[in-house]
Amino acid sequence: MDILLNIIYYVVPFIVLLGILVFVHEFGHFIIARLLGVKVVAFSIGFGKELWSRTDKYGTRWKISAVPLGGYCQFLGDADASSSTVDEGLKNLSEEDKKGAFPLQAAWKKICIVVAGPLFNYLFAVVVFVMLFYSFGKMVYPSIVGKVIPGEAAEAAGIMEGDRIITLNGNLTPDFQSLSNEVALSETDDVIVEIERPMTFKISAEETVFVFGDYQRKEKILGLIFQLKDEKNANEAGLPIVHDIIENSAAEKVGFKVGDIIESINGEPIKTSENFRRYASEHIDEEMEITLQRPMSINVTLKDTDFEQSDGHKVKRRMLGIQSLPKVDFTAEMSFAEAVKEGFAETYDLTVVTLRGLGQMITGSRGGKDVGGIIRIAEMSGDISKTGGLISFIYFMALLSVNLGLINLLPIPVLDGGSLVIFLVELVIGKELKPNVKENIFKVGLCIVLGIMLFATWNDITHLISRWFD
Repeated sequence: MDILLNIIYYVVPFIVLLGILVFVHEFGHFIIARLLGVKVVAFSIGFGKELWSRTDKYGTRWKISAVPLGGYCQFLGDADASSSTVDEGLKNLSEEDKKGAFPLQAAWKKICIVVAGPLFNYLFAVVVFVMLFYSFGKMVYPSIVGKVIPGEAAEAAGIMEGDRIITLNGNLTPDFQSLSNEVALSETDDVIVEIERPMTFKISAEETVFVFGDYQRKEKILGLIFQLKDEKNANEAGLPIVHDIIENSAAEKVGFKVGDIIESINGEPIKTSENFRRYASEHIDEEMEITLQRPMSINVTLKDTDFEQSDGHKVKRRMLGIQSLPKVDFTAEMSFAEAVKEGFAETYDLTVVTLRGLGQMITGSRGGKDVGGIIRIAEMSGDISKTGGLISFIYFMALLSVNLGLINLLPIPVLDGGSLVIFLVELVIGKELKPNVKENIFKVGLCIVLGIMLFATWNDITHLISRWFD
């Protein structure tokens, strides 16, 4: 029974996930090739032995093959599915067939066809995000500390419940997902965390002598000075940010500090410094309860922590040592225009995070233990389908589509990005590279890709062993 359940939860979702993403990618190549007059000989989901096939009226053989670990779109004139070698019988084609042979196309057409695969992965992701956000809204866990885990990094650094994490190492963290990304992408364990800490003060105005140049005045005041609206200043809106505190005033005595951001007085929201001055002057003889956010910079040393996954397994993960609030900011009833905007933004953010991680690995500032392969994808898709539900699975599929599109654009021969570079070179020099040169380039690329796959598989296996036995 357990074996059957694992097949349902892990194998089936993995095959569905990969099948859809491969179809989207290869369909991008296919449809643009068709539109540009290039004949597609075969369109296959999977490799190896053919399980099912049919040939359409255009001569394209649609196939489902036995090994569901990818797919391909083979064009007329290609000796193999990778388009890395040219069919030796190309010269024997009729003049009509030569018009549809991929190797004989202009460089710009080849570029369009090659780029279409990754772009369709991106387009698919955007469409999925837009549909999810428009239908259900966008769920966001605000980056507010709901709980500080005892003995972990945050507690040691002095982070407290209620603190809002604004940035980590200078990078904005508007929600818990972005905060987790920044922790994972940090090149060192020592990080700088900018927070805003909620505070409340009860204060009563006092008679205070204050001096402005040669002018002295005794007045009943709180003692807070705000920066006036200045078009040349960043504080153009006259936000209620404390610019200075009068010496020996009530504000200094109760503990206000420069930089405090006023939020409310006696429950009345305060949006500008003028709002604050007006309300304070009208209630100057009353005790006031002022809530504010205090910006702070905290040095934190991250540490590896036992993290319990949704399935109960514990893994070591570098963490800040905090938990989010139990509430979720749910942007319900998002308009279609807003959903489109958020869909593109989500795709862009995922691309940036992935590129940063790749860049850190290339420069050596980050290890390669996070490189995962087919086994990791199967594991993650299974975990999500088992505990996260359909919406989470669809979101994960869109996320993976972005990664698939981006990775295929890397300038590595055999990948679409490598072919793109070759075709761009041919476009610039005005002629094709020699066949033996292309063949050698693709051999090098194949070695690189195989090496990455072996490394990713090794990581996957060690990860599974750690998951099962740690």
